[in-house]
Amino acid sequence: MTTSIVIPAWRDDRQHLHGVLADLDSPKDTEIIVAAPADETATYQWLQDEYPEVRVVFAPRGRASQMNAGAAVAHGGWLLFLHADSRLSNRWYAAIRDADGQPGVVGGSYRLALDSNDWRARLIEAGVRARVRLLGLPYGDQALFVRRDVFDALGGYCDLPLMEDVDLVRRLRRVGKLLHHELPVRTSARAWERDGWLGRSAENMWLAGLYFCGVSPGVLARIYFRRRPLVVGMMARAPWVGGKTRLTRDLAPADQLALRTALFRDTLEIIRSMEAADRYVLCVPPEACPQLRDLVGPEIQVLAQRGGDLGRRLSGAFEDLFRLGARSVILVGSDLPNLPVRFLAAAAKALEQRRDRVVLGPAADGGYYLVGLRVPHPELFSSIDWGTSHVLGQTLSLARQHGVDAHLLEPWYDVDEWKDLERLRAEGDRAAPLTHVWLDSFRATMASSSRRSQPRGSGDGTKGAQGSSGPGSDKWTARASRYDAPGVD
Repeated sequence: MTTSIVIPAWRDDRQHLHGVLADLDSPKDTEIIVAAPADETATYQWLQDEYPEVRVVFAPRGRASQMNAGAAVAHGGWLLFLHADSRLSNRWYAAIRDADGQPGVVGGSYRLALDSNDWRARLIEAGVRARVRLLGLPYGDQALFVRRDVFDALGGYCDLPLMEDVDLVRRLRRVGKLLHHELPVRTSARAWERDGWLGRSAENMWLAGLYFCGVSPGVLARIYFRRRPLVVGMMARAPWVGGKTRLTRDLAPADQLALRTALFRDTLEIIRSMEAADRYVLCVPPEACPQLRDLVGPEIQVLAQRGGDLGRRLSGAFEDLFRLGARSVILVGSDLPNLPVRFLAAAAKALEQRRDRVVLGPAADGGYYLVGLRVPHPELFSSIDWGTSHVLGQTLSLARQHGVDAHLLEPWYDVDEWKDLERLRAEGDRAAPLTHVWLDSFRATMASSSRRSQPRGSGDGTKGAQGSSGPGSDKWTARASRYDAPGVD
């Protein structure tokens, strides 16, 4: 009988993972899988180095999503889902052997024991025992175990932002019996110590009561995790890994990086100004997420993008953010350094007015600079000719086809080509300050190079020669003519 232990992990769980893996007394036929968020691939390299026998898989952030990903690669006939801050007791496998010997038993749990000497911890443990005995309702911190074939037949964990464990237990009880073993699982008391013993327990019971009364897990997740209903996200490639080739391909590498960073940071400040929303950066590639977190600061969350083309990545971003409990989601790109904040506010208001609606910000190139939804609509991002002037029209056609109301904001432009930078510069420096600093520095550098390279007494013989669409126009310096409209195609 093989058992697969699946451990969902978060980036602050390193110490706990060390402890649980070091203390795990496992038979030889036990498989251990750590399921981590996809935006933390680099964070878990240490785990693969120090525990080569442990399999590490990555999935979109969320406990249910991660546990399902771990279960998907497991080979055991039993699955045991162990929180990273919990420790199994010696001979933990005895419980699963007992369950395996009873054909009517489809799953079970262990007895909760908190790692605190506080007398209030004993009261909480007694309350949990009473809940399990009277209601047959263990929670995920009691190390749920389940037969693999039953788990698969039930479709695994429902992808909920909260109460995924309660939902699974309720479905298991409909198809068989649960074994609640007296072997303890020792779980961290940090949540109670942080939030207060009475306060944490009262909120847990209140949330469970609301769930049984039909309140959606999304609403409960916003309460539990202190999240806001509105999410504003920025789809972004980490500036140091390339991108914006049409705009930067004729620039020196240092100028490319500086310009991409300026565009990113100016757009980020617009996102940051939406203080009534939870703010996210959706990052590509995933391995850049930890470094990007250092750049954006602690008040903005970073998640990994997933999927292939832009449509799959947009659809995945909406799915991931709604999974975390968002009620409304607005996404923009990272090349909107002077986007008026009022456009974001208008999008949020439009989403509140009607549930089944897509909000689009028409871009000057025929695409859109903003998209917002109240519910996921992956069909709006399929069969689109991305990167062409048909994107907005095709999206509106799909919305009509699927009965989704479409609301259009004021048109705007993203910075894709050199002419967009010229437009931004002509509008003044009240917005996009870092991009303006880069432009001024670039012009000064080109002017200095031009003066050094001209024969004494010569004039500016290139003025107007390049037209007005690129750095070589009469708005720029003579030396900059070799950077004329980089990447325009």
